[in-house]
Amino acid sequence: FAYHAIGTPPLAETPDSLREFVDEHPQWTMSALADPEDVSFSAGGNEGDKAMQEYQRYRNLCAPREAWPFSVIEYATAWEDFKQQTGRIDFSDMIELATTDTECAVQEPAVIVADECQDTSRLQWRLLEHWTADAACEKFVTAGDPDQSVYRWAGADSAYFIEHVPMRRKVLEQSYRVPRAVHALAMDWISKVTDREDVSYLPRDAEGAVHRTAATYKYPDPLLPVIEEALDKGQTVMIQATCGYMLRQTIDMLRREAIPFANPWRTKGGSGWNPLLPRGKASTVGAVREFLRPHLEGRLWDKASAEAWLAVLRGVFVHGGKKRFAENTTDRDTEDEVLERIAQYLSDEADLSRLLAPPPACLDWFDEHLLASKAQAAQFPLHIARERGVQALLEEPRVYIGSMHSFKGAEADVNIVLPDLSYAGYAEWLGNGRNDILRLLYVAITRTRETLYLGSSCTGMGVWS
Repeated sequence: FAYHAIGTPPLAETPDSLREFVDEHPQWTMSALADPEDVSFSAGGNEGDKAMQEYQRYRNLCAPREAWPFSVIEYATAWEDFKQQTGRIDFSDMIELATTDTECAVQEPAVIVADECQDTSRLQWRLLEHWTADAACEKFVTAGDPDQSVYRWAGADSAYFIEHVPMRRKVLEQSYRVPRAVHALAMDWISKVTDREDVSYLPRDAEGAVHRTAATYKYPDPLLPVIEEALDKGQTVMIQATCGYMLRQTIDMLRREAIPFANPWRTKGGSGWNPLLPRGKASTVGAVREFLRPHLEGRLWDKASAEAWLAVLRGVFVHGGKKRFAENTTDRDTEDEVLERIAQYLSDEADLSRLLAPPPACLDWFDEHLLASKAQAAQFPLHIARERGVQALLEEPRVYIGSMHSFKGAEADVNIVLPDLSYAGYAEWLGNGRNDILRLLYVAITRTRETLYLGSSCTGMGVWS
């Protein structure tokens, strides 16, 4: 809303723009893999990632500039000079500009509803108060749960939400997700927070269950029977940790066992949580699906689908055959005509029967002809097709994996929570950040619809022993 209200100016926080900034200021390198939502972020990430986070945090807190640390001032001077020279703005700029340069929200709404207010910053509250003060706005509705405030590192201020009591207040007293056993644990856990308002709610009318497991983030294998049993029952499974790097061994295990997994709530970035994400026919995963179309959909290839899987293979056609196939095949050709063209240009006539053979024979042929650059990305979907059947590539993965922050708002039937913290996170746990981590784990626990499994610590730095 703010971006459109100020006329959609050029943005500074795009990959190309950030790369340009880093070229000018190499001391503030940034990493596309750095995730500030990891509890370990303050000890990890590149200097530019951490500097940007702190700069934006102070702005969102509306802290006076003279109170900023020198390191933040130094970064702010360089970043703001870069923005001015390039005529671009960042996210905090658009909030500030919308507050100073507009009178009301786009289309002058009569009602403004703000959700997740516990994670709203003071800068964002200023804009909301500015827009809702406009005569066109007749009603301002806020919704939030201070117990689920997990973005203080970004400048969120749940105290503002709590202190500004509305004219009418309603507490949602019924959960439609959390069963009784999980609810009892969750309420006991959140009661440890020292600065919370005591708000209670009723659990869903189901018993549910809480179990302990010997699985740790370094040794997740005890989770396999739990995952397989849940999948056999048609249930969804969520596996979450405080830091993304703590999921690497679990990802390796899921790949080894050909168990499809995803994180539908966090599809961007290089976390490795979505190896099967459909990215069109041009992707390697898409090419595997297109190759298996006769077995998935019961029909042969049209020109586009054939070109998709041919693009990731080598040595299939005679020299120049791929070009001639593209020139002599049209979108109007029938599937049988496309197959005739494929057969016409094959370098080995015997390949026709192999590529049309049922799995696993056709998978072996595909694997043998993969381009070296595509082999790694293709192995997981091919492994799934071999071990769990080609139809498994069409089904939405029912195993979800990610950081606790990434699952805010999500749910699963079976929820597995791994308790370890990083060194930086454990320092927070022992110091002033204990309440923030208690809230983060409360959010993690309450993603459960049926059964909660509490993992074990392997580092001695777990939030439970």
